[in-house]
Amino acid sequence: MLPRDSDSQSEYPNPYFSNDKLDKDKIVVEIPSEQQPIYHERLHSGLDPMERIYIQGQAYRGISGGRIPWWVLFTAWIIFGCMFFMLLSAAFTSPGLEILLPLLIASLPVLITFRGTLAKLSNRKQRRG
Repeated sequence: MLPRDSDSQSEYPNPYFSNDKLDKDKIVVEIPSEQQPIYHERLHSGLDPMERIYIQGQAYRGISGGRIPWWVLFTAWIIFGCMFFMLLSAAFTSPGLEILLPLLIASLPVLITFRGTLAKLSNRKQRRG
C-alpha cells in the first residue's frame, strides 16, 4: 500500500502514464458539471384507479393509432362490436329512450376500433407505395 504523504507519491512511478513520476503540477482533477437525471417513464401497475385509467388510455391510443397487430384489431371488433350491436338491437326493440345512453357509451370503443382499422389500412397502403 502506498503511503498517504503527497511528497512520497511523486517518488512512485505512475502505472497509467508510462512510468512517469507525478508532480503536483501535473495532477489535474476534473469535476463534471451537474447532470440532469435521466427521465424514466414510470410503469403503471394498474392497482390505483387513476393508473388503471391511464393504462386503458394507452391501450385505446394503441388501438386508434393502428400500432397493434391484426389479431388484436379483430378481437376488438368482435368484443366491442358484439356489445354495440346487442345494445343497438335492444334500442330498436325498447319503447323508451333510456337505452340511448348505454348505446352511446358502447359506441365509443367501436369508434376507436374503427379509427384504428382505418389507420392500420392507411399505414399498410403507405408501406406498399
